Amino acid sequence: MSLKAFFVRRCWIGHLLAVIALAVLMFGTPATADESLSEAEIDALAERILDYYPVPGLALGIVKDGEVVHAKGYGVRELGRRERIDDKTLFKIASNSKAFTAASLAILVDEGKLAWDDKIIDHMPEFRLHDPWVTREFTVIDLLTHRSGLAPFVGDLMLWPEPNNFSRDDIRDNLRYFKPESGFRSEYAYDNLLYIVAGELVPAITGERWESFVDERIMGALDADRCFAGTLSKRDMRNVALPHGEVEGRLQVIERSRIVAEPNTSVAAGGIRCSLKDMVTWAQVQLNRGVTPDGEVLFSVEQSEAMWQPYTIRSVSQRDTEVNQTHFKAYGLGWRLADVHGYLEVAHTGTLSGWNSNMVLIPEVNLGVVVLTNGSSGRAREVLANTVVRKYMGEGVTDWIAWYEAEDARRAAEAAANGEEATADELPAGQALAPFASLEAYAGVFEDDWFGRVDITIKEGVLWFSAEKSPKLTGPMEPWRGDTFIARWTDRSVDGDAYVTFTGDTPGEFARIVMRSVDKRSDFEFEDLDLRRR
Repeated sequence: MSLKAFFVRRCWIGHLLAVIALAVLMFGTPATADESLSEAEIDALAERILDYYPVPGLALGIVKDGEVVHAKGYGVRELGRRERIDDKTLFKIASNSKAFTAASLAILVDEGKLAWDDKIIDHMPEFRLHDPWVTREFTVIDLLTHRSGLAPFVGDLMLWPEPNNFSRDDIRDNLRYFKPESGFRSEYAYDNLLYIVAGELVPAITGERWESFVDERIMGALDADRCFAGTLSKRDMRNVALPHGEVEGRLQVIERSRIVAEPNTSVAAGGIRCSLKDMVTWAQVQLNRGVTPDGEVLFSVEQSEAMWQPYTIRSVSQRDTEVNQTHFKAYGLGWRLADVHGYLEVAHTGTLSGWNSNMVLIPEVNLGVVVLTNGSSGRAREVLANTVVRKYMGEGVTDWIAWYEAEDARRAAEAAANGEEATADELPAGQALAPFASLEAYAGVFEDDWFGRVDITIKEGVLWFSAEKSPKLTGPMEPWRGDTFIARWTDRSVDGDAYVTFTGDTPGEFARIVMRSVDKRSDFEFEDLDLRRR
């Protein structure tokens, strides 16, 4: 070897060692993977979770190196009944539906009928946002990556609580009324409405309903006979879990959130109904970069890479780094992305009233974990997924139930120290102040550009709130302070009671209503409403 070659090689090796050293400093040395829990350990963990959390049943699936190594149900479909959960029981998978929406568009990209950078108005001329320039520049990727500039969860009252009377055309057409909260493509802000629009690209391009396309092209390719975007038959409804949540201190079925035969308006954002068996197959396809277990190419490797590419940066907290050695978090196309202890994690959760789901993929370990539950506790899915995934990463077994209890206590203490309250400043019972005006002064018809009509009436000496297009938002209004009342929804599973404040330029004449949630933790966003007297 020449002297020059020796020094070149030495410099190259030195550079390589420096890169490795930097990687170790940044990400740590990944633990030796391929460890796993025994079936008895998984069974014991699942039963402990069912005993500890308000969840009647769950299903857990594990895919490792292309094989299904665990797929089993635990607990019951309905509280107080004997029918057990199995791997074919249907659950709502909530926002894990978003990956199916992204995949449906990826298929069209593979077929040359769509490009990720296509402008939406070129395929859907009716599409409008508040800003004309943003409307013109808005692309397919923008629909899927939560970077629109709109406020988080904006307009979700058009989707939930179900059932309601908003159509997908309503959702598309009403987007123009929402003013941006941040710059276009500048911040991550989770959005559901734009996924509805993304689903509607399928009929705009193919003439076929999104549900039919997904059931035929995706579920058909997966041989998924227990996973549905579209209509379920009576036979399909024979093995169905029921949603459960704590309502006024008691665990019960949330009737309004049941699985029904017909697809809902929100299906492209969060309405697919699926069994564990078929979700495990979906995990296999994702890990195999678009190829089904039967060898059929559902979408190309190129589109798989596009869906797992980071587009929108998400914030990394100090706690993320301390607990998970996380240095980046981002959103792809229907997937959340992060580094966890040196491994890429591709994951998503799904949350609806009475339902929780979780899918975690660790491609470098060739691991997929699926959790489905018929309860409103997000902790149950997190404990189960974390225990299984971290064991395969070689980390041993952490008591995640105890860990989350300690973490919740830490956060509560931190919030208290900062003067933050979990709920708004609701008056103790019996201390409400009488209204400033007569009830007749508040009564009337109010309208919002996108939410539609709200009737404030008087029933048996009490003000009553009724939303025309969201019939679950109805109930009596209790006096609170002056011109502010609290709307108490008749269906108590709608855990989003709201302050209703009447305002106007002239004393005693109320031209507008302003609303906000009583509980700051509520999923319902009333602040977007601008109700004006008709």
